[in-house]
Amino acid sequence: MSVTFALFVVLFILMIALGGGRGSKSFFTLIFNLIVLFIMLRLMTYGFEPLKVTIIGCIIISSITLFYINGIHKKTIASLISVLLVVLATILLIFKMVAEAKIQGFGKEQAEEVTYMSLYIHLDFSKIVTSVIIIALLGAIIDVSISISSSMNEIFLIDNTISKTSLIKSGMNIGKDILGTMTNTLLFAYIAGFMTLILWFGVYNYTILEVINSKVFCEEIFQIISSGIGIILIIPVTAIITSMILFLKTTDKQKKELKNKL
Repeated sequence: MSVTFALFVVLFILMIALGGGRGSKSFFTLIFNLIVLFIMLRLMTYGFEPLKVTIIGCIIISSITLFYINGIHKKTIASLISVLLVVLATILLIFKMVAEAKIQGFGKEQAEEVTYMSLYIHLDFSKIVTSVIIIALLGAIIDVSISISSSMNEIFLIDNTISKTSLIKSGMNIGKDILGTMTNTLLFAYIAGFMTLILWFGVYNYTILEVINSKVFCEEIFQIISSGIGIILIIPVTAIITSMILFLKTTDKQKKELKNKL
């Protein structure tokens, strides 16, 4: 039994023990999403448009994560719509910036790793970097979006006389509480990811200016900033979309009641 498989077994046991049925669904959602990611990568290597593959993959991953675990409800539908809108907005926002920042491709620190590899792979690295940023961001914005939409749904169920404006404000306040912790989560995740690179800079006595101008360092910072933008955007988008869907439901119900009375 390999170490990786043993860790998967431990993860599965812990998720079942603590989460029960919901824990098992979460585990299988993780497996499904890994399969989708693998298929996405294979499609990109076969020459399919990276951004189109990423958008379709985000739709599938978001749908599996939201609907399989939480079911098909107004809150999950609102969360899915919000996530897709933010994904599209983030792609439009950062794609041009990636090309202008020239962070695509390999830096001199990676020269030794790619020396014996063929670089004629016929892929647009600007699109690849954009896809990497979106995929890295996806889990975080799904988490924030469903947290906000679920909370707003509970507020609406408790007090369905609440106004749309008040409900949106409640969603924004919930998002503000999540924002700080989620931003730190992304920051530490990215820093942990290139901690060995920072140590490498120290061993080879890089100056601060050399570090700041290093392509690999700039790429990581760019991902952190882009992820932060995505986290900020998902809060108002989810608050607005969720309130619209919840009040649309109320309006339809009221219309049916009026028709029955007539």
